[in-house]
Amino acid sequence: MWKTLNEVKIADIEEFVREASKDGQSVHIGTDSLQSGRVTQFVTVVVILTPRRGGRVAYRRDTVPRISSLRERLLTEVWKSVELGLKFSPIVKGDLTVHIDANPVVTHKSSAYVQELVGLVVGQGFKALIKPESWAASHTADHVVRTRGKRPQDDAVGLSGDGPSRKSH
Repeated sequence: MWKTLNEVKIADIEEFVREASKDGQSVHIGTDSLQSGRVTQFVTVVVILTPRRGGRVAYRRDTVPRISSLRERLLTEVWKSVELGLKFSPIVKGDLTVHIDANPVVTHKSSAYVQELVGLVVGQGFKALIKPESWAASHTADHVVRTRGKRPQDDAVGLSGDGPSRKSH
């Protein structure tokens, strides 16, 4: 389910994006994840910027069984963003950019996958941004995955958790 940052439900994300970007505003898509107990939470954000007037943000949270592989988790983050970009391409008049939550600095584990992740995005015809420029993934989605709403109760999905743990990438 898509929501705004004020927790207002969005019935049709394509209509939301079409309306918010109708005057050629740029659209930015990013996904971040959080390991929490036996699950991995993904938050995908869509940010539509209007110069000198601010922006609009929508987000969706998905929870899946824990993905222990960093590469698989990063590929899933990027594919969630790319898939949305493919859906929005026909309706966005301005620039559409996919933000990747990966750091090219070799001291970060995600640096080993930057080239592959950028290739996935560019190969689908989108502009790709990585850290430190990938603010939609590394700041907006990160903020939502850590602060907005609560993750589903573990017992409601048949899991027991041991609390959140910070991903390292």
